[in-house]
Amino acid sequence: MNLTELRAKVKTITDYSPELTVYNEQLDLLINDAYDALWTEKRWKFAEKTVFLDIWPDIVATQISGITVSAACTNNRRRIVFSGQVHALDLPFVWEGQIFEIDGRDYNILKVVNSVEIHLDVPFRGTTAAANVTWKLKHRFYEIPKDAIEMLFVGHRDTPSVGKRPPYGAMRGLLARRDEDLNLREDLTNFWSECYIPVGTANVPAAETFTFALTNPGGGSFIGNPYVELCWAFEDQGGKLGPLSQPKIIQAVGGLAGGVGIIMSFKTFDDEPVQAPVFNPFIDQVVNQFEGMRKRMFFNQNFNRVTGVRQAGLPVWRDVVIGPTVSYPAIPGYTSDADPVRVPDETATYTITSPTQLAVGGKRYQDWEGLHARFRPYPRPIGSDFQYQFLLGVPVGDQPVNSAEERLFRQWECRYYRKPNRLALQTDQPELPHEFHNLIVYKALHDIFSKHDNVTQAQVYQTKYNKELTRLEKRYVDAIDINVQRGQFGIFGNVWSPYDANSLRRMN
Repeated sequence: MNLTELRAKVKTITDYSPELTVYNEQLDLLINDAYDALWTEKRWKFAEKTVFLDIWPDIVATQISGITVSAACTNNRRRIVFSGQVHALDLPFVWEGQIFEIDGRDYNILKVVNSVEIHLDVPFRGTTAAANVTWKLKHRFYEIPKDAIEMLFVGHRDTPSVGKRPPYGAMRGLLARRDEDLNLREDLTNFWSECYIPVGTANVPAAETFTFALTNPGGGSFIGNPYVELCWAFEDQGGKLGPLSQPKIIQAVGGLAGGVGIIMSFKTFDDEPVQAPVFNPFIDQVVNQFEGMRKRMFFNQNFNRVTGVRQAGLPVWRDVVIGPTVSYPAIPGYTSDADPVRVPDETATYTITSPTQLAVGGKRYQDWEGLHARFRPYPRPIGSDFQYQFLLGVPVGDQPVNSAEERLFRQWECRYYRKPNRLALQTDQPELPHEFHNLIVYKALHDIFSKHDNVTQAQVYQTKYNKELTRLEKRYVDAIDINVQRGQFGIFGNVWSPYDANSLRRMN
């Protein structure tokens, strides 16, 4: 059943079927609450997802394109300038929030300006040098996928573990408290990692509001006086998104001389521009307000652009993308038409010039709370299985010209318990087995009757919900393998399977 059918079934059972937008939105919220409650009841097999996470080894001064790239650093200043391009930095969202080591001391990378300049979160403390070659980029922390509720597995499938049985093992989760008890070294490196350790969450603040204006006729390609609904969110280090701002409906009224564009001015609620001061390397010693925080814009897909009215269902926010006719802001490695627009931290406005930037192909916004978790692998992996090398900016061999970054290719396999998209569009369907869609209806009905103090009817549907939930558990709950025994995972105990990985015969 899709959202329309779920809503209709609830209306039929309650014998109350008004076609009111406000009532439908309230009902959609109750249905989504029931959906979320059901989704988080157990570790459902259908809620698991497997992805591959890129591994980023250390980058050192002598590792760049076969030449030595030095770093210019000034005592009591936060700016670091390299003598040549560090192509790994062409992917700024990979390295922001990571560690920059120089003269044996660690600093956090607050902002990647480009492939030759970074800003630290605190001033460099050391001897001023125009050509320091002791620097190292250390990718110490890894982002958990944005739609993850719980990590279930991270590992190398072919880890050569010397002295263990079988010879191929997996990375295992280790509690942060255990990490502190054992005092595991943060700079220990190896070709493979033995475990991963959660390191807490980052909280991206909520965006607030914005104002808008229209360009003169001919300043864009919005024609026909369409309506659009827009909002925005902060994007912090590593591409982490925060909660959405207050949305606004805009009519792009064009003129006879041509189409118009929509100028968004990002504001706080006290009407101050959301804009970091221009970085001055000679006086900036502390992090400025909004420094390193880009802005991402979103439009409501579930919206009638002719009448300016939201359609049935909840808002569906999608990225405002770069589009085929727009090149600003161009970020190396992120320049395809479908990539989201990222407004720099020092810029307070952005002009949406074309309806092609409001394409349904833009990714759907999903993070509602702005909390993002990370983990630290131990030991930190180094080396690579494959590498793109560049010689003075010219690709070597048959590597494609458009591969801007000098890349070291290795990956982990990651399985996690994911969270679904909200049911917002009329055709959205719950991402669970179709024969159990009624569970959402039962849960929503329980909430509705409880709200109206009809305890008897609420209990009827709670009983139905519990009965169907038992059937769902029998089929789709993730079960622990039978060869895992209590106490098997002690820190000094056996951590290998009792089966031969090659023959699957028992080893005892």
